[in-house]
This record gives sequence, C-alpha cells and structure tokens, in this order.
Amino acid sequence: MSRPASVPAAGALDGYRSLVESQTGPDEWFDAARSVRPDQDLVTTAVESLGLGGLLAARAEARRLVEDDGIRYGLADAVDDVPGDRGRSWVIDPLPVVIGSLEWARLEAGLRQRAQLLQLLHDDVYGERRLVSERVLPAELVLGHSGFVRAVDGIEHQRLVLGATDLARGADGAWTVIADKTSAPSGAGYAMANRRVTSRVLSSVHRGASLERLRGFFHTMANALGDVADAGVDTPRVVVLSPGTGTETAFDQAFLATLLGFPLVEGDDLNVRDGRVWIRSTGRREPVDVVLRRVDAEFCDPLELRSDSQLGLPGLVESARRGGVSLANPLGAGVLENAGLVPYLPAIARRLLGEELDLPSAPTWWCGDASSRSHVLTNLDSLVVKPIARGLVVAARFGWELSAAQRDDLRREIEERPWAWVGQEPIPMSTAPVVTPSGLAPGRFVLRAFGVTDEERHHVMPGGLGRVNTDPSSMLVSSASGALAKDVWVLADDPSGVRGWSAPSPDRARTLVRLQRRTAVAPRVADNLFWVGRYAERAEGTARLLRVADDLAADHAQRPGTPGAATMEVMVQAAAALTGVAPRADQGPVDHLRAMVGTPHLLGTVAHACHRLVVAAESVRDQLSQDIWHILSRLDRTLATPAPADSQLRPQLDTVLESLLAVAGVVHESMVRDQTWGFLDGGIRIERAQHTVSLLRATLALERPPIIDGQVTESVLEACESILTHRRRTASGEGPAWPVQSATSLLLADTGNPRSVAFQVDRLADAMRLTGDDLLVTATATLAASLAGLDLVELCSGDRSALLSTLTNVDESLRAISSELSARHFGRKPRRRVLLGDWSGGVRA
Repeated sequence: MSRPASVPAAGALDGYRSLVESQTGPDEWFDAARSVRPDQDLVTTAVESLGLGGLLAARAEARRLVEDDGIRYGLADAVDDVPGDRGRSWVIDPLPVVIGSLEWARLEAGLRQRAQLLQLLHDDVYGERRLVSERVLPAELVLGHSGFVRAVDGIEHQRLVLGATDLARGADGAWTVIADKTSAPSGAGYAMANRRVTSRVLSSVHRGASLERLRGFFHTMANALGDVADAGVDTPRVVVLSPGTGTETAFDQAFLATLLGFPLVEGDDLNVRDGRVWIRSTGRREPVDVVLRRVDAEFCDPLELRSDSQLGLPGLVESARRGGVSLANPLGAGVLENAGLVPYLPAIARRLLGEELDLPSAPTWWCGDASSRSHVLTNLDSLVVKPIARGLVVAARFGWELSAAQRDDLRREIEERPWAWVGQEPIPMSTAPVVTPSGLAPGRFVLRAFGVTDEERHHVMPGGLGRVNTDPSSMLVSSASGALAKDVWVLADDPSGVRGWSAPSPDRARTLVRLQRRTAVAPRVADNLFWVGRYAERAEGTARLLRVADDLAADHAQRPGTPGAATMEVMVQAAAALTGVAPRADQGPVDHLRAMVGTPHLLGTVAHACHRLVVAAESVRDQLSQDIWHILSRLDRTLATPAPADSQLRPQLDTVLESLLAVAGVVHESMVRDQTWGFLDGGIRIERAQHTVSLLRATLALERPPIIDGQVTESVLEACESILTHRRRTASGEGPAWPVQSATSLLLADTGNPRSVAFQVDRLADAMRLTGDDLLVTATATLAASLAGLDLVELCSGDRSALLSTLTNVDESLRAISSELSARHFGRKPRRRVLLGDWSGGVRA
C-alpha cells in the first residue's frame, strides 16, 4: 500500500503526549510519568515508520477492507424488495492496543478465577440456593431478576461454556471489571475480524511481532462445545442459533459459525420431536446435540418463555430438561449479568472459592439495600446509575450529565423500584491513541475479554475486542454508541505465538475423523442458496442484454426509421418485457435503459437483483467463501455510482459483469458438490433457462422483415454469449444456414452450448440429483427429452407461432419445476399466532 507524505513521527508522538499530559487518567501508550511504556514498542514503531500520513492511509485501507469483507454492525433496515440500510460498516482504528505478556498473564489468571466463581454461582442459583438461604445473597436480587429463568430451575450439569468480561483500567492503572456477559456473549467474531484487517494494514509491523495468535482459541471453543453434549453421543452435532440477519451482530454470529465450522441456524430451521432437537430437512432427520445460542433466553422457547417470540424453538426448554440437547450458554445464565450481584461477589468468592477476588469490580451499591440506596440517592450527581436488568431503560445514566430536574426524575424512579437499580462509582478508564486527520487523539478504551471452558479448564482469548470512543469527555464506550473497534495484541513469551490450546484427545480425534456424514440443509438455507444462484444469474443475464441494447442505442437512437433503430427498439422492448420495467411517457430508449440498470428500489433492475443477491448471501454467509464479499462490495460500489448522463452504460455494465463473473467463479470453484451446491446451482440453471426462453419469445419467436430479423438474431446471440459459435458454425457449414434456425438451435436445443436451455436442463437434473429429489430429477429428464425431440425446421417456419407455443410450454415446465422445488424443499414453519389477553377477559389474535 502506497503511503502519502506524512507528518514527522516525532510530531505525531509528541502531539499525542501533550494531550495525554492534560488528563489525569491512565493511558495505554504512556505511563504515569508520560514516558512510552516498555511494552509499547510496536505502537511506537508503527507511528515512527508511518507518520500521520501513513496512519491515515492505513485507516482508509482498513475501512476499504471492512467494506470488502462486509463487516457490519447495527440493525438491518431492508423490507421485502425495498433496499434499506444493512447496518453501518464496522469501523476499525488501525493502531492496536498492545498488552505485555506479564500483565496479560495476571489478567488471564483473574479472568479464570472469575469464570470459576460464576460457574459455581450459577450452579448454586439453579441448585440448592445455599447463598440465598444463608443470606449471603438477597433472594429478591436473584429470584426477582428477569434473567432468572424458572423454567430451567433444577436442571443439573449446565456449563457456562462461553463468557465475556468488559474491563477498563482504574485510576491506578489496574484492570477493573465493568460487566460480565454470560447469557449469549457477542464479539468474538468481531475480534477475529479486527485481527484480519489490522494485520493487513500494518503488515510489516504485525509480521515482525511476537504475538499471541487468536486462531487456536476458536479450535478450543469448537472442542469445548462438542464436549458438552451427552456423554453417550459419539459424534455430536453443534449448531449456532441466530436471531437472523436482522440482528445488530449478524456478522459476528455468521463469522463465528464459519470460524467454528458449525451450521448457522434460526429457529425456523429446527424442530423438537421426541424430546430431541432436529434440523428440519426434506431428507433424513439430522439430530442436534448442542445449541450455541445467540438468541436471548426469553425468546428461545415460546411455549415456556415469551409466547410472542418468533425467534425461538417451541419445546427447547423441555428438550434441555430431558437432556435431549445441551445449551451453551444455558438458559438462565443471564441472571449472572445482574449488576446488583457485584457488591456481594467478594463474600461469594470467599464462600465458594475460599479466595479473595483477583479482579476488582467497580464499587457498586444495590438500591434494594436501604443503606446503599441512601448512599446512591445522596450521591446521584457523581455516580453511574443503571438498571440491574436489560430492557428497563435504554442505557446507563451518568449523574453528572443530568440536569437537576432529570436527577429528581431518576430519584423518583429509584424510590418506586429500588430493587431494580444500582449506583456505581465511575471508572476513569484508560485512553488509547485514535488516528484522526489532525493527529493522534486519546479516546477512552474498554476491553472485552473472551473465555471458553472445557472439561479441564478455562481458556482466555489472548487479546479480545477493544473499543474506543471518539469523545474522551464521554464515559459511554459501546459499539451501539458508535465506538471504534481496536485490535488487541498480546505479546508472546513463545516467539511462535502458539499457546497450549486444547486439542482433541486421541479418542476424540478419531471420532472427528469418522464424522463424514452429509449435513442436512434446512429449508431457509436451501431457499437462500437457491436465490443466491437465481439473483446472480438474473443480474448477469439482464446486464448482458442491456449492454447489447445500449450499444444499439449509441449507434442508432438518433437514426429513426433505419433497420438499426428498429433492432434497437426490439431489444429495448425485450429488456422491458424481461425486467418488467416499462418506460415512462417522458423516457426515450436511453433513459429507459438507465432506469433498468441502476434503480435499486425498482423490481427487475440490475441494481435490484444485485441488492437481493447480497441480502440472500448474507443469510447464508456461513455457506459461502469469504472471498465473495469483496466482490459483492465492489459490485455494490459500482452500482451506487450512476454512469454520467452523457455517456454510454457499457463501461458500468462491463464492470458489473466482471464482478458477477467473479462471483460465479468463486462459487463454482469453492463449493463442495453436495446438497448445498444442488440448491444453488439449481437456481442458476432455472434462472438462465427461463431468461433465455423469455428472450427468445420476445425476439426470435416473432416474424419480422429479413434485414431486421438478421440484426435481431445477432443481437440475441451476443446477449447470450453465443455469437462466436454461431459465426464459426455458419462459416464452416456445421449448422443451419438460416440465421433464425441456427440461433434457435444453438440457444434452445444444443446440449453442448453452456448458454442453451437444453444445457441448463441437463445441469438442473444433476443439481436435483444432489438434492436427493427423484421426482424433480424425473421432471427435468422429461423436459430434456422434449427439447431433444424438437423439429427446429418446423418451429422456425411460417409465422413462427409453433416456436412461440413451444417456448411457452418450456417456460411453463420450468416454472412448474421451480414451484415444485420450492414447495418440497423451502417450506417454512407457519408463523405462530400469539394470543394476548384483553381487559374483557377474552383473547384476541
């Protein structure tokens, strides 16, 4: 990557030092004496080698890579066929936060101790509850918390496999716990994505550094998840349960599933039968032994939890109760995220571990205790006040930022429901350098550390997800509030950076080798794969047709009454018939063509097909190669920039086609030829066949004057990428001499032409064999036989009404196959009707 002229390194470093000297809290780069910390050589090297200009270039490169990889955060906003915001791009500051090996070892030990404590606390809360009976914990703090799930009370041997802990430095520079994430912790996928981007934009620094690597953590996670399955399961099947692509952390969930190698599923993909969880499939039933859930507990089972949930799986709790499935993390683990527990954790540690806590928490007062409530109410203007459970208010409230009236309102809320609130002493938080156009600026830094517990011990990811705000005056540092992401580098004692991550035992390894079974494909996955194929092919076929029409318009639009102008009109009308985009009264052919290219909200356009391609691909991200995302990102950028009004569309369409051909190449060369490929390739074949049939119906099936017929025929052949074959055959006398018959033969019935309908039908039969659907194989074979028996001379003679009729019949057969495929393989569960009570005592749907 080329680097622009930069501000001298000393200027960037000294400028940041002067900003840090004006603050009182700790900094990640400089120590209390405002000298560079001994373990920060990598940061200093990056700044010295790049200067501000180079760092800004690295920041720009990081943003490009984020776009290319499709890394996003936030709620999607697309409705049906109308494109919307798919969430904002993840923003990574290129300078990592570096933590020395000795400091990390101390932090790691504290995180292991905390994980052990939380597991014991969970076991007690959902077991004997001695801490409550012995009054170490107030009962209302546990049993009254929304994270306590009564439906799972008493289920034994539930392991907190995954955990996350948010940390910040206190005034003395020591790490302090801000919050524990035990329900469905997010961010591990983002942490790996940060590393992938940062290691590329700072490649020279990263390559030369002795760092702990992250990949082994995910191997350990995969093994640990398999180990929580029932002991009698020889080859456990693990799935990642997601709320869907509409959730703000959809990328994190899909990327985590990819890293682990587990299927990403939604509630609609699963069934509960006979006390077990199964992947829904039209083939054999596929049992699920472990569910790594990213759905909040209350939404996981509409039968026993929230009845209005459309995200969960009816019967999941009962299956867990019977031991039919293991959940990671267990339902009810959210009670441990209760900030009201914090004041009691030191006593709990002494009671359960016989130890003092290594990692302190922010000083906290639970308002359910009269004395603590009095302290909080007296010091509202200096405390962070927040609810003990999510959902009561939007966010924590910083007392010093509130007006007197707002503090009075908050005081009344606390007095009305004292058990629901805590007050915390604010943690100063350290600052870390953020690259800005005017230099390096300090931003408050929060670290989310991740851990996984297997049968032997708790393993901590060496690093984690760093977040830094861009306003050091604010105490709010979260992804939802727009914080930037930071990669976190941990210096390694071992130069190889390879930790002693847990590997499968020899018996376990042999089990994994034996695991060669075919994975069931859920209807949602099959449906989206099918439409990935269809939308990719639709965009390509439409772009090719519009490119030909645009060339004709450039040559003949200003020459009405000529054969060329008549040919242009035929091809523009054919494009309108295929896309369904009719011209407005004030549109000429050129403007009409532009509308068919780049109007994303208009059904039938190239832009719309490309948008739907991306949406479908995001729904099956774990099934597709990572290489596809930078191609789709480039495609998105191409269509977002309209062609200049006074220029041809061809340059833009050429770039669109380059991207679509790259998508086709990646898909074709990266996907295993199994059931997933059958559905995706089936979509490609049906779409291409229907596109060709529709194009022939709109062009060659209608008789025209010979001179126009000849030009239309050549245009159709060019749009179907078969013009060279046609010319070679005509010159050598291989095919029919009459151009219309030659083109019809080549595009309809030639099984050797990869653009012909007959070729698509043959490949469709192969795809249906992969799906295991013999009925559809028979249907495609019947269609193939009818194409092979066509009398092309007869079809192309006279007014060609016979050709039009045949093409209509072929189109109807293709539509019937598509509809049958959809009905047999893509069926979704019916949406549950939620019954809500009303004031009259009745019910309403």
